[in-house]
Amino acid sequence: MYSLIGRAMPVISFRFQVRPAGRDFFHVVDARDGKVRGFRRDHNEACALAHRLEMEKSHD
Repeated sequence: MYSLIGRAMPVISFRFQVRPAGRDFFHVVDARDGKVRGFRRDHNEACALAHRLEMEKSHD
């Protein structure tokens, strides 16, 4: 995919991903090793946790 200026769009990858793990249950998974780093029953809360972990790990 190309942007309006004719250059390729950068690929953005996130280390922590939210994946469904049953009815109304979500795992926050580290994409590097596939391990579950947390879980939540609410999707928005799982996304907030993934974002918080992403910010913590970006400072390491």
